[in-house]
Amino acid sequence: MDLRFGDSKPTDEERAAVDALLGPPESSWEGADRSDADLRWARGGREARDRRDQLLPALHALNDRVGWISEGALDYVCRRLTVPPAEAYGVATFYAMFSVRPRPATVLHVCTDLACTAAGASRLCAAVESRLGPESGVKVERSPCLGLCERAPATLVIRAGESARPAQEDTPARPAFE
Repeated sequence: MDLRFGDSKPTDEERAAVDALLGPPESSWEGADRSDADLRWARGGREARDRRDQLLPALHALNDRVGWISEGALDYVCRRLTVPPAEAYGVATFYAMFSVRPRPATVLHVCTDLACTAAGASRLCAAVESRLGPESGVKVERSPCLGLCERAPATLVIRAGESARPAQEDTPARPAFE
């Protein structure tokens, strides 16, 4: 990712995910079609910075709806929020729940921090991977703390088009490994 916008364009689905959160773009400076009015004004300064707190919710909206964050989608979010692409890329790659590469529609995050490791996270990963197999279309990802320590070993299911949710005790995602 660079300090400048790339040539990638968001898909209709990505655009819809962002617009559902932020509302439709008001000008071409925000990703709308160019009009004569755009040649007379631009948003900047304090007004532009007032929306940067929407970066994380916008990335969640993309990740939840599409399953990952493409370069075109990231550029679209940056234009809408007036955030430098390098900064948004840093945020998108910092959090383990986000992906900037295509991935399967279903991802099972398994916490491997101290409490979950002590409660058997490694055995859980091995059991789930052997039960599902590589052709299942589910990616098992070892993740940092999920904030669900009381459920150790903690798991979180992310399916494209749905919000993330903890895996239930009685689902194939949490087989008994005793």
